[in-house]
Amino acid sequence: MPGEILPKSSLLLKPLLPIENSSPKIMGTGDWVQLENISYKDDKGIERKWERCIRTKPEHSSIDAIDIHAILLTPIPKVLLVIQYRPAIECYCVEFPSGLIDPSDKDPIDSAQRELKEETGYLIPKEQFELINVPVAYEPGLTNSCCYVVNVTIDTTQLIEAPIQQLEPDEWSLQTISLPVEGLLESLIGLVKSYNGLLIIDSRLHSFAIGLEYSKFKF
Repeated sequence: MPGEILPKSSLLLKPLLPIENSSPKIMGTGDWVQLENISYKDDKGIERKWERCIRTKPEHSSIDAIDIHAILLTPIPKVLLVIQYRPAIECYCVEFPSGLIDPSDKDPIDSAQRELKEETGYLIPKEQFELINVPVAYEPGLTNSCCYVVNVTIDTTQLIEAPIQQLEPDEWSLQTISLPVEGLLESLIGLVKSYNGLLIIDSRLHSFAIGLEYSKFKF
């Protein structure tokens, strides 16, 4: 049945066991990130090694960011997105509005409200945000960084004033774009192709668009 929750024992052939990890060894530290070497023991007790990149920050938490899934209720429902230059990939990226969780934020909704206002200009009351209170891994083969997803629906006919971005200096390239929910994947692919290698789709946005396509099929 759709949405049926199966017992853990029926989902996997092998149980998920706790893994013994050693204290990370710091290999190098930059202004924002740190490279670590970690050791752990597999299910046979064999010690294995891995290298990972973590954010440098006062609080020890791997949940350090939020992604905002914002739907604009225009005559045709649209997904609110941002495009910005990402130095790590030497390219522009189309992605969800997002941002780091500040230590002073009382909860991730505070972060979402602030980042949505800064990046897109939309100031939305906190009660309109829906937090999906399950951490999502960014790139688990590379980093321990995780995020929360926050959903919000914006009725553009109820806006008192036009949205005005409040960007940080290092967000000089950030601009907004809204694409129809219907046919989102096709729109994204067409957008990327039109910029001849200058633009790439963020993997989380691509998965979201693929999911919308899959939802149309009856398996």
